[in-house]
Amino acid sequence: MIRKSFYAAILALGFFGLSAVANAQQTHYDVVPLPNQIVQKQGAAFTLNAKTQICYQKGDVNLKREAQFLADYVKQTTGLSLKLTTKVGEGNQILLQINDKIANAEGYSLNVCDKGALIQGKTPAGVFYGVQTLRKVLAGAEKKNVLSAVEINDAPRFSYRGAHLDVSRHFITADSVRRFIDMLALHNINRLHWHLTDDQGWRIEIPEYPKLTEVGAIRSGSFSNPGDGAAFYDDTEYGRGMWYSQEDLKEIVAYAAERHIEIMPEIDLPGHMVAAVTSYPEFSCDPNKQYSVRIDGGISHDVLNIGKDEVIDFLKCVLDNVAKIFPHQYIHIGGDECPTEQWANNADCLRRVQEEGLAGVHELQSWLVELLGTYLKEKHGKDIVVWDELLAHWSSKNTVKPAVMAWNSLDLSAKAAGFGLKSIIVPYHQLYLDFMQVPLAEHKIDEPYYGGWGDGFYNTIEEVYNINPLGALGGKEDYCLGVQGNMWTETTNDAYELEYQLLPRLLALSETGWLPASKKNWDDFYARLQSHDEILDALGYVYATHYILPDKKTALEADLDEARTLLTESVRGGVGYPSAQVYDALQDALNKAEGDASAASALSSTISQFKSAEIVQPQAGKTYQIVSAATYYKQQYAGSTVYADGTNVRFHYTPQVEPEELWTFEAANGGYTLRNVCNGLALQMPSINSAVTLVEQNATPIRVDKATAATGDYTYIPGVVTISAVAGYNKNVTGNVKRMHGELSGKVHAKDVAALCYPGTWRIVEVQDFTAWLKGLVDKCELVLTTAKPGEMGQPSESALDFLRNDIITPAKALVEKGGVSEKVYKEYVEKYNQFLGMERTGVADSFDPGHYYRIHNVWFSQYYATANTSSNQVEPKTKNNDDTQLWQVVKNNDATVILINKATQTAAYISSDATDQMVRLGKPYDWTLEERTLDGKTGICIIDGKGGNSWYVNADVWGYILMKPFWGASTWTFEKTEEVVTGLDQVLTNGQAGDTKLYDLGGRQITTPAHGVYINDRGEKHVK
Repeated sequence: MIRKSFYAAILALGFFGLSAVANAQQTHYDVVPLPNQIVQKQGAAFTLNAKTQICYQKGDVNLKREAQFLADYVKQTTGLSLKLTTKVGEGNQILLQINDKIANAEGYSLNVCDKGALIQGKTPAGVFYGVQTLRKVLAGAEKKNVLSAVEINDAPRFSYRGAHLDVSRHFITADSVRRFIDMLALHNINRLHWHLTDDQGWRIEIPEYPKLTEVGAIRSGSFSNPGDGAAFYDDTEYGRGMWYSQEDLKEIVAYAAERHIEIMPEIDLPGHMVAAVTSYPEFSCDPNKQYSVRIDGGISHDVLNIGKDEVIDFLKCVLDNVAKIFPHQYIHIGGDECPTEQWANNADCLRRVQEEGLAGVHELQSWLVELLGTYLKEKHGKDIVVWDELLAHWSSKNTVKPAVMAWNSLDLSAKAAGFGLKSIIVPYHQLYLDFMQVPLAEHKIDEPYYGGWGDGFYNTIEEVYNINPLGALGGKEDYCLGVQGNMWTETTNDAYELEYQLLPRLLALSETGWLPASKKNWDDFYARLQSHDEILDALGYVYATHYILPDKKTALEADLDEARTLLTESVRGGVGYPSAQVYDALQDALNKAEGDASAASALSSTISQFKSAEIVQPQAGKTYQIVSAATYYKQQYAGSTVYADGTNVRFHYTPQVEPEELWTFEAANGGYTLRNVCNGLALQMPSINSAVTLVEQNATPIRVDKATAATGDYTYIPGVVTISAVAGYNKNVTGNVKRMHGELSGKVHAKDVAALCYPGTWRIVEVQDFTAWLKGLVDKCELVLTTAKPGEMGQPSESALDFLRNDIITPAKALVEKGGVSEKVYKEYVEKYNQFLGMERTGVADSFDPGHYYRIHNVWFSQYYATANTSSNQVEPKTKNNDDTQLWQVVKNNDATVILINKATQTAAYISSDATDQMVRLGKPYDWTLEERTLDGKTGICIIDGKGGNSWYVNADVWGYILMKPFWGASTWTFEKTEEVVTGLDQVLTNGQAGDTKLYDLGGRQITTPAHGVYINDRGEKHVK
């Protein structure tokens, strides 16, 4: 309680019963979210000045914090540095006070008269929301330091006003999370639902299980450009080091709490756990399977084996850690999109069903929620939240009462209420903010981000605004906790795109959570939105402008803005831009026009000259990156860099500092030879509409031209060029000009596409800081050291790694620390790196452990394993079983070929001829060649015949057996090492290994001249000839 003397002093300032004196220009208090009650008063305005103070009660640390927030906001908006005080003066103060008479815990009042302002709240949270209103009023006011007389009484409709943030798919740094929290606070949103784990990455430190972040945070690639099968895959490793320590999390929790935001963490279980089972395969339903952190979105069938007690202990440990970090009421434990077919075929899960008296595996998830919900309540006093899929198999016997996130349909809130469960409203068709912001026909050519689903999935700001969270709860409105907007990041690559996608729809969400439905009005909100962009601009936020009308400008204002933009977006004298002299001329014309309106005509003329000027060409002897300038819908590759991948030319969107990305332009035949710095190969465009390649000889001479073909309103973009073959060049698109063009596959093709914003446009960026690039090479080499597994397929040898460590990393690090690395020195180290790449690596056959059996698992049809039919002696594709028919011994020959022997039949796989379509049978040894290949985007091992023309292939819908095909998509396999050990008579000696021992056939007869077959020597070892 505040002291009576303090309260009396406030009253004496005359905040109540304002007299009707001279009218002042009214301040606009209709901010977002709109206060429930605004009464503009007659009377003189309050003007903030350098002597204005912010007063709070002495000893109240919470109000002191709110006072400091307000002082910071005022400084940001007006430049005034207001002092804090605990002494009430005669006026010229902003007073912060707790008022127990306010009904709502988050309610507040704001009163302004000529002597000052008074903000009262039921709690510090209420005072904070009053501060936010005052902050937005000042930021949007015509005079930033003037407040007209007003009385505001305000309180939120819902106690839960949430925003969801997915950091599993694409990681958001701690600083960016804090910026996100500030954005929520500005708009009175008080809950952050933090999605910390999923198939695509584990982002929270659990000390007892370190591999969750050491392994589970890292995936081999990513993708963008979502929806309708159009996915641009990046082959760059993603996620190393991208996780939050527990100290990071505690700091962010405290940061949010200061802004009256509770963070609800989510550990999505028992599905969406591929990152966890990749880290700890023993927690999966198939511990022998090779897992990798998922790249694709969608639903994985690899789920936790909740039939094992060790898995339950793991989950409890994770939740113990989470409960200690996050102090608030709720923990979200997922429960969505969990297929059950692995449970149905798993002995542990079936035993769990029987022991717990369940009707089937479909009840396991409900059982788990009850178990973990009870555990969290009893040990930590926490309640749980789940996704609405749990309603489909919710048991009336459960005692736990989770809150349900109704995401599939608003109607599911009513279903939850029927079970006596409260709900949070977040239907995807209205409140998933990763959807497009407008229909496809209204999208912008260069939309920074267009949404994570298909073309037909969009949620406009109007749809977000107009949702009624209570719409399905007739008579049971008290079962609604509140409303939330979800931001998934499968294809949201960074914080910039995240922010763009949230704003301004977050404003509509905030008002939906704050105002009763009876007080919401779309037209009024839309009008207020037109001024809120000034607040977003002042704070530097990125936002979509589809629903924000552009300001009208005079011709001079338009020219001034265009000139500033041209100069800001240009590199003075850079390749693809006008010369330094032309740049300087525009800068001079701008300077004059800013000070003298009569110079407007000259500025307009100079802008035209700038855009029509010749561009600077690349120079021999310099080093460049080639960067995509494509911003067109679903072809948004801008910023992606071109690199050499062997003899292929590809591009990826993850920022890189690696030698494969560097290029030189050498004068040749009326143009240039484009050569890669790393491998020394040059660009060749073999034919139109085909992939470009890298060659040692017969490179294609290319030319660099300013991109001038218009797209929509875009007629000129600084620095954007086309890179075309000299032969057959035409500035116009004829269909036959070969120009570098980025394909959705990530490869660069030769196509006749030259329009601005399209994937045939590029920027050429000169590299100058070779110290940074040498550091990039060191980082690349250290990553190789960190991840190398000598002895495994394709991995470098120990001697190669010693070379990498001693000849590259150690001396290069010293040079980086010293600085000033020259291009010559950098390229010397690139040569050493190429030397390392050329060193011998472990072959496929050498990577197998002769002491263990393997399962041969098809990559394309992942449900199938190579299986022996013991009756027909055919090798057939079958789903996984637990008997010997799927166990194979890999026996290496001296020539690096292998023999594949099935454990069940003790016979080897063979084909009767090397012709296509031959059935793979069992019966006699055959020398197979194993080779790693990528077919149709999937990498695995091809099992190749003696002539090298065909590989094992499967398509069970057509053939019920494995046959030989010429490297089609399903010709790749993985060899999964099992715990089954090769012992006794299973030990195999291949041709040339028997030595001087005697050989016996399987009947015990000594053989002096063995033919093809299996024999036993006098040491009891098996010999395959």
